[in-house]
Amino acid sequence: MRFPILISYAYARMRAEDFAVYASDPNIEVLLDCGAFTAKNTGKEILLGDYCTFLDKWGPRLFRYLALDKVGDPVETESNLKEMIRQGYAPVPVHVLGDDERRMDELFEVSDYVALAGFRRPKRGACSPEYVKAKMRWARGRDVHWLGYVREEMIGAFKPFSCDSSSWDRARMYGGVDIYIGNGRWVASDYRNRQKILRSREALDVLTGLGFSVRDIHDERLWRRNLKLGIPDSRFLSAMVTTDSWVRYVIDVRKRWGTRLFIATSLADDLDILKAAIDRHVKRLEVKA
Repeated sequence: MRFPILISYAYARMRAEDFAVYASDPNIEVLLDCGAFTAKNTGKEILLGDYCTFLDKWGPRLFRYLALDKVGDPVETESNLKEMIRQGYAPVPVHVLGDDERRMDELFEVSDYVALAGFRRPKRGACSPEYVKAKMRWARGRDVHWLGYVREEMIGAFKPFSCDSSSWDRARMYGGVDIYIGNGRWVASDYRNRQKILRSREALDVLTGLGFSVRDIHDERLWRRNLKLGIPDSRFLSAMVTTDSWVRYVIDVRKRWGTRLFIATSLADDLDILKAAIDRHVKRLEVKA
């Protein structure tokens, strides 16, 4: 198994060395997002020519790459898709909010793999199950990628070819911890509610397996990145445990349903922890094989 990672071009172009670590690793498959949403939020426009130049260098090493769209501009989005195809690229087109069944068929005429957007709405959260059902009914069993949507019961019901999530990074950003204990079950906690971990034998086993003790759980310093205090990232409890849990969850989702769950990374301060977790578990899979 090659481990699935999603990286936005908006981040890859700024952190080229970190991107190269993932894209050059034979045990990792990188799905490249065009970065249009990030570009809109930051005001840093992405030009088609620059995107294609990046693909000329990295395209052969990527799992796939999305077509360059422009948020709120379907005319330019369609123009970019046609131009990329004309130039010989094979981008994954995006079926956006408002597109219908006819549009889905049109996109599958130019690609064997289509990304589905609109599953998460600004300030409104996740879409309704009916929206997902409609998209999958239109897809009619063809390979699709769910952008930013990993609700487990829906994955189990529809078994999409792939999906992606950035939720694994919650620990680094907010200091919480999500511990995967198998079979779709999680123990979620923060420092104030750490007794939840102590009450779960399975959660404790995950922590001790990563080298942490019960005493460490009560050490508030380990729940945040504390390099200034001389505490290395390898002792950043919440990030280490949550990242390891998400890597195991990705492997479990693939085993249970065949779906590739791409971990979306912004390449910000997570390389060592995430890469170590991937290496640890992919190597275990190779040993078992």
